[in-house]
Amino acid sequence: MNIGILTFVSNKKKLAVGTKSIIKTLKERGHKVKVFYAPRVGLVFGNGKTITYEGKEINQEKWDVIVVRPGFTADPSVNSSIIKQFQLAGFYVINGYIGVFRAKNKIRTLQMLDHFNIPVPKTVVVEDANILEEAATEFRFPVIIKSIYGTHGRGVFLAESQRSLKPIVEYLTVKEKGPVSVQEYIKEAKGKDLRVFVLGKKIVATMERVAKSGEFRANFHKGGSVGVADLSAEEKRISIKATQVLGLDISGVDILRTKSGPKIIEVNSNPGLEGISKASGINVAEKIANFIEHRVEKYGQTRKIPLPKKLMKE
Repeated sequence: MNIGILTFVSNKKKLAVGTKSIIKTLKERGHKVKVFYAPRVGLVFGNGKTITYEGKEINQEKWDVIVVRPGFTADPSVNSSIIKQFQLAGFYVINGYIGVFRAKNKIRTLQMLDHFNIPVPKTVVVEDANILEEAATEFRFPVIIKSIYGTHGRGVFLAESQRSLKPIVEYLTVKEKGPVSVQEYIKEAKGKDLRVFVLGKKIVATMERVAKSGEFRANFHKGGSVGVADLSAEEKRISIKATQVLGLDISGVDILRTKSGPKIIEVNSNPGLEGISKASGINVAEKIANFIEHRVEKYGQTRKIPLPKKLMKE
C-alpha cells in the first residue's frame, strides 16, 4: 500500500516517537510511506477540491490512506481544516476531521460525552475570571484548571484555594484567548489514572499512570510512572463508546477511578505509543499497522466508515 502520514510538525527531527514507530513498522511490512508535513500543505479553492504539497498537487489515486497524527495544541479550526481538505479531495483518512476537531476542543469533548451520558468529572467552563466566585461554589478546593487545547499535561494547573484560582484563570484566558475549564479534583484517584488505547471498536492496550512525587499530573511525558492495568467492564464500555461518539478511529481514553465509578477526563486523537507499549508489553505500533491494513481493505474504496447513526446525533 501507499500510505501518507499527515503530521503537524515542520520537519523530520520533530516527529514524535510514536509517529516514528508507526512509520518504521509500516515500512518493515513493505508499504510505501511518505510523511506530509502540514506547514508544507496547500489548500486550493476555486479550482476543484485540490490539495498540494510543496506546491505540487497530491494525486489522490496514488494513496490508499492518509494516517493523521494531529500533534497540534492550538485552536483546532485551522489545522482540522487541512484534514477536512484531504477528505473533500477524496482521500481515505484515519483519523478524520470530525473526530480530531471534537477531541482537540475540550469543550466539544465534554459536550459530546455529557450528551451521550458518558460520565465526566463536574466541570464549569468560564472565560471571565470575575465570575469565578460564583462558579467556584460548585466545588471543594483544590480544583483543576485546564486550557481548552492543551495536551500531554500542558495547560493543566491545580488551584489550592479561591485566592489562587482567579490569577490562574486570568493568565490562561489571556494566553489562550478563550475560555478555560474548572474541574473537580478527584482526591480518591491519588494521582493515578488509566490510559485506554482504542482502535475502532477494540481495546488493544491499557496502562495505569502514576504521578511522580510532588506532581498531580500522571502523564508519562511529565515523568509519571506506568504499569499494567486491568479494566472493569464499565471502563471498557465507556472507552469504546467515547471513541465512537467523537468519531475517532484511533484514540487514547483517559479515565479516573472515583467513588461513584469511572469518569473520562480526556479523549486523545493523537495518543502516544511509548508509555503504553512499555507498560502493557504490547507493540502498539504493530496493532496500528494491522488496523490500517484492515481498514483500507474493508473501507478504502468507499472512503467512508459506517458509524451508528444514534451515536452521531447531537
